[in-house]
Amino acid sequence: MQTEFHAALWQQDKHLLRDIKARGASEQDSRFSVYRNNVQHSLIEALSDIFPVCKQLVGEAFFHTMARQYSYQTLPKSPVLSDYGDTFADFIQTFVPAQSLPYLADLCRLEYRLLQLTHQAEAATLTLAQAQQRLSQVQQPDTLQLTLSANCELMQSPYAIGSLYLAHRQATPDLSQLNVYQPEALLLTKDGLYGCCYVISQAQHAFLNALIEGHRLGEALPEDVSGTAFDLGQTLAQLMKWQVFSDIKES
Repeated sequence: MQTEFHAALWQQDKHLLRDIKARGASEQDSRFSVYRNNVQHSLIEALSDIFPVCKQLVGEAFFHTMARQYSYQTLPKSPVLSDYGDTFADFIQTFVPAQSLPYLADLCRLEYRLLQLTHQAEAATLTLAQAQQRLSQVQQPDTLQLTLSANCELMQSPYAIGSLYLAHRQATPDLSQLNVYQPEALLLTKDGLYGCCYVISQAQHAFLNALIEGHRLGEALPEDVSGTAFDLGQTLAQLMKWQVFSDIKES
């Protein structure tokens, strides 16, 4: 039934329309078209809400064309429309008119993950003062177990999608100094109720990944990554300010 409904919804098969009460085939199709148009409009609007930076970047007309083509191929798997679009980035990679923007798919992956973080339950974290107090009591720094919040995720891209996203979240985006073809590493987390991202160095990414894997501080310190020196003090100061630690203890 779901397959038949999908086919009828996008006019690939009119078999299901015969069950619609009407005076003829033309009226059946007209009645169903009202529903079809409402569904398509709802899906396109949902994608617009989920990927606002992507839409701002490519323009409303181009975005609606992509969203319409995607909705033809992909119906929601869940009644929650904010879950829709989990494969939108994969679709964009194969969408020929978007090939001139190779970073667009990764940008959409970032936007989707941030929305999911926004809807994720907020995990308790240490305040800046609490984290500083824990560190001040440390006797053996190498044995420190720095536990990141369950809301934390890492992401890497060959493009500067974090900087691109953050620039377009400003009232007046300034892209004059942005090289979108510069690889970036990102820390995704929650800032209050909302998902947010921070651009971090490759060395910081390696450090945080080691912490997520359960390594103690002494084991997590990275070697120079891509010629980027790792500043532990600065990194810890940033992470404490961002309030991403759920626990700091010696083990």
